[in-house]
Amino acid sequence: MASTPTFLSRLKLVDPDLALFCVPSGYVDCRSSITDLDEADHTGKTSHLLSLVVTDRVKAVNKDKSAASWGGRVITSMAELQEKQYPFWKNIGRLQIEVADGTGRIAYLNSFAPWGWRSTEVGSKVHFLGTVKRFGDNLYVEPGAEQPHSGAIGGIWARYLGMPGRVTGEAVTGAVHAVVGKEGAYLKCERHIVSAMQLDEAGVLACVQYDQADLPDGVPTFANLRELLLALHRPASVEAGERALQLAQRIDAASIRTAARTQSKRQPHRDAPLIVPDQQVLDLAAKQSETLTDDQRAAILGIASALRSPVPMNGLIPGDVGTGKTLTFLLPAVVAHQNGASVAIMAPTIILANQIAKQITRRFAGEIRGVERVEAGKKIRNKDHILVGTSGLTSACAKAGIVPNVLVMDEQHKLSVQTRGALVGPATHVIEATATPIPRSLATVFFDGMQVFTLRQAPVERSITSHIVDVGSRGVVTRSIRDTIAAGRRVLVIYPRVDSVEVTKKAKASKEGAQLDLGAVTEDTTRTAQGVVAAAETFEQAFPGKVVALHGLLSDDEKESAIQQIHSLEKPLAVASVVVETGIDIPDIGLVVIRDADRLGLSQLHQLRGRLVRNGGAADFFMMVESIEALEDPALERLMACKLTTNGFRLAEIDMKQRGFGSYVDDSQTGSSQGVFRLTKIAPADFLGIATATAAAGEPGAADVADANEADVLMRRVRKEVEKLRQAVAAGVRTVKAATPLAPSKLPAPPGSFKPRSPAAAPASAPVVAPARHPQAGAPGQQLGFRVLPARPVVRPPANVPPVVARFPASVARIPATPPPLPPGAIERMQAGFDFSSAEPRPAPAAKLDPAAVPGFPPRRSFPPRG
Repeated sequence: MASTPTFLSRLKLVDPDLALFCVPSGYVDCRSSITDLDEADHTGKTSHLLSLVVTDRVKAVNKDKSAASWGGRVITSMAELQEKQYPFWKNIGRLQIEVADGTGRIAYLNSFAPWGWRSTEVGSKVHFLGTVKRFGDNLYVEPGAEQPHSGAIGGIWARYLGMPGRVTGEAVTGAVHAVVGKEGAYLKCERHIVSAMQLDEAGVLACVQYDQADLPDGVPTFANLRELLLALHRPASVEAGERALQLAQRIDAASIRTAARTQSKRQPHRDAPLIVPDQQVLDLAAKQSETLTDDQRAAILGIASALRSPVPMNGLIPGDVGTGKTLTFLLPAVVAHQNGASVAIMAPTIILANQIAKQITRRFAGEIRGVERVEAGKKIRNKDHILVGTSGLTSACAKAGIVPNVLVMDEQHKLSVQTRGALVGPATHVIEATATPIPRSLATVFFDGMQVFTLRQAPVERSITSHIVDVGSRGVVTRSIRDTIAAGRRVLVIYPRVDSVEVTKKAKASKEGAQLDLGAVTEDTTRTAQGVVAAAETFEQAFPGKVVALHGLLSDDEKESAIQQIHSLEKPLAVASVVVETGIDIPDIGLVVIRDADRLGLSQLHQLRGRLVRNGGAADFFMMVESIEALEDPALERLMACKLTTNGFRLAEIDMKQRGFGSYVDDSQTGSSQGVFRLTKIAPADFLGIATATAAAGEPGAADVADANEADVLMRRVRKEVEKLRQAVAAGVRTVKAATPLAPSKLPAPPGSFKPRSPAAAPASAPVVAPARHPQAGAPGQQLGFRVLPARPVVRPPANVPPVVARFPASVARIPATPPPLPPGAIERMQAGFDFSSAEPRPAPAAKLDPAAVPGFPPRRSFPPRG
């Protein structure tokens, strides 16, 4: 076997003959070319295959914008220029070459790589893909970035683009052409496909050609894999090549599914069955302060059934934010623990691990033997307790000789494959939970062989209004922050960076400038993008004593202290990084503002929005950018999709459709995302089509293709709303309006809502809830109103709670403060549409704080009073 070139090793190909697995990026029909410029589109919008003759006239321009000359005379001849040596050529920055068509019509070609024309003979014909554009009386041709090789002229050109920074397109082209005529290379590739899909050749073709009855005329079908591979690299037509490329992507999708199923397959083990009775699980659930949703109940009973199986479970709980994933995996895990099983729970961050340990203690005190928060580098004190930790849990369990019966990994997408597999024994049941919403149809693809328990319903009802704003609306956002804090609620302001940086936006030169004026000047714009540290300092000036910073560079104790200050409302304004994205459960956050929201992905935006009103109620979510007008369409579409829906499953579909899956030659964590072919761009439709065509009746996810269709409908609406928003911004129309409050009495009791407490059982000292502001109260331009949370029962901790092993500060009991009674007549005034809680006007502050102290929110301009 010949040695494998380095670039093929980067593509994870062990044999040069397997270069046939490198697929083209597309096909170009080079069977005929334009030799008459009058037949070309002169607007510059259409690419043509042009065949033109190089004349002897050129215009050479040096890098200093001066004309190239020799002996005091400007060079205008190609032949004279080619007589000069390299030191002369290296100073040339642009070469304008005169070319002619078959009729003698002249055009000009600008090249910024002059040395490539060093050996082009005068009078020779050159073939290239390019555009033709008229400027005045002259025609200019502009070659594209990729050009067909000489062997492609007269046939179909298969274009190989490679991978930027890893493999060049030229290297891939050479490797494919070296073996495209070898019969042995086709036989090796055929055997590899059959092995990867675990089907015979006829089965592979039947699997991927499921739609051949619907094909239009001219699109071929393939009788064997050799025909498919040959059409992939040497197609008889563009249609044949594109069909072969489509089938190669489907083979990739099917082989990834097969690899995932094989990887997830577990063997029966005598120690696998655990004692987890359904009734015991339901009895434990009935003791919780909230009731289960239908999704939670189905998932919990499904997990309990799997834990009783002799085949160890590989389970996945994908759920949208706020759907109750933690309680879903805790209930069956705690029952297994009660009946003697060892349970370990792993989280990606210390904050989340602490939170889970505290929640177990709060919920199940007296029901379990104990919970131990295992810290990295320390020994496990009690093996009989439920163990909670981060990635350091693996080494601690290894030293103690513990192989858990049940292993739960929360936020599994944040953990590496090695970390997730280190604690898994032959009899270990694995439950993975992910906050990234995955539609069931795609979950059965990426996690094939796993049992998927999808959560869609939320245990509590939340009403979140999302806004897209730029710095022009910062006054509205500033007032909203002040009003939310004044209402006794928490505010979260998120910055993508911890430290401030200088951001430069480079202006792009037009194509006309590039062709006609090399000295065209463009102007860059630079601004300082603040980070969490600097922003927290300036917020502190505007809100003294109420601001706390939270980011990943803080120590564990500092993070814990910051969260406690937010919880206790000692400091209700948190300026944070995206460290709060996953698992941070801070109650009653009434407002989230994300600065430079266009820098975050759709999934991140949705996760951050999920921090709002975790226990139910209403809130507002501001996505702030520097300028809506300057925002590119993909970024604005992301924000608009997040604004239009809170359904994480639809957003996950849109995110994948917008970004695609990219190449499957990577360092993927899953270990099963490497397909048969290389350089493929697999779309969700490839997976969904294979899943639908090959799934047996009743298989989970087989009929759940509606997810993708609904996402398409939403995406069309997103584009329409983006266009409306751009028109409104261009017309100077204000894009942010106060959200209509939703009265607590009109919130229906959702499934899984907190159990109502009878009026007689309510404590006498229950605080009075102020009524919601009237939507029409006040003058135009008034601050945004924020809706009031529904009343929630007081949850009392059980008596005689055993202490948590490791460092957890004892909770501090706080007596709810009773607000002062409203003045006479205040209720009547509120009902009449006024918004105040005092019979007397509020005194003006002695020294009003400057809103400019808040980063991103400069002071409002003062206007002269109206006459």
